[in-house]
Amino acid sequence: MDNFFDMRDFIGAAEGDKDHMLGKFLYFSLANLLVEKDALAKLCGDLDIPYAGGKRLSVSDAFRSATGDIQERIPVTRMGESHIYLAYCRDNKRTSEILSRELVKETLNQQTNQYEKLANISYDKRDGSFRCENLVMDDVVDVRKCCRQAEELFELYQRCANRKQVETICTNFLRSIEATKLSITGYLYFVPRTFMEKVDTFEAFLNFLGE
Repeated sequence: MDNFFDMRDFIGAAEGDKDHMLGKFLYFSLANLLVEKDALAKLCGDLDIPYAGGKRLSVSDAFRSATGDIQERIPVTRMGESHIYLAYCRDNKRTSEILSRELVKETLNQQTNQYEKLANISYDKRDGSFRCENLVMDDVVDVRKCCRQAEELFELYQRCANRKQVETICTNFLRSIEATKLSITGYLYFVPRTFMEKVDTFEAFLNFLGE
């Protein structure tokens, strides 16, 4: 390429007080987060942001989300040979009363990957019991740790707001200040001058979420 241009020739920015500005550009991103709903509700109340995270996640969705978060990539080098192992949960037989998935170890090979079942993880809706059964101890994957993590996440997903619920709070607030979305896939908005001071409120909300 021998044709270059200076982006400064294509960008204009107003200087001075807000009466001489059209508005502000706003961009934000959300990590895969879980926030205690009581703390989130209080934060929204303190900042006068409408709270939309009251809906309790069903046990089925919480179970699937918790087990879906179990994803480990484990590189191992032995005797000069390198191998990559994946540990994750996949679906198996379930009933209307029992939710069930299995923890597996996948060994990545050049032609055919190998799969080993390491545990059954289930939740019984009838008595509210979370179980990890048929554990197979492994020299690469910490099976007990994965099961413990799944159970802890299951409890968290039931009492916390997840990323999707926080995203709903954010988009509802931006809609209330007449922000225009400029990107189909990302969170890039233009906020008109009449609501520019609300951008500071939104930034404070995200900062507190980070804490």
